[in-house]
Amino acid sequence: MHFELLSRFKNVTMFPGFLIPKQGSEAEMTNIRKETLAYDSLVLAGIGPKAELVLEQFLHGQEQKNPLIFRCEEVHIWDPYGSLTRSIISALIQYPTIHEIWILGKTGDREPAFSIMSKNLDKQTASTISYLISHLSGLSTDCWFNVTSDESRNAWKTAHLLQNHPLLPRPITVKVALLDKQGNLAVQES
Repeated sequence: MHFELLSRFKNVTMFPGFLIPKQGSEAEMTNIRKETLAYDSLVLAGIGPKAELVLEQFLHGQEQKNPLIFRCEEVHIWDPYGSLTRSIISALIQYPTIHEIWILGKTGDREPAFSIMSKNLDKQTASTISYLISHLSGLSTDCWFNVTSDESRNAWKTAHLLQNHPLLPRPITVKVALLDKQGNLAVQES
């Protein structure tokens, strides 16, 4: 959609992540801003091929929507005041047309957890990292390093965290959409 939008305006150069106006009129730039700010929902989706399938299924059933999509591992927000939560709250304030948050995930098919801890770390580095994680994030190093795959549980935890967050602008509804093994999308409000 953004490429279609940009192709209509000859006076905009696109670099990864940036729109740089050329010698365009203020009216053209205002139109770009208006169309870009027309988000009506915020979607938090996972990362990976199965997450792509869930997102594709969700977007297919939501043809009238224009979502702002955030990606994160496990669709799980651990830190209620961390950078992902801050970005979500900032987006809700910046785009007042957003009135709902969707947390997307899948049910069943629990995959084994994997570790993001490099096997090549020396003991000193591993010890330093463990100390920093446990003292700065409040999480155990086991929790931080090992990625679980229970997306339905993580989606509900995240929905509960966001719905009850004191800084969340109101009125915002938080909904969870989970794709089951048969490819059906079940939607529930938090």
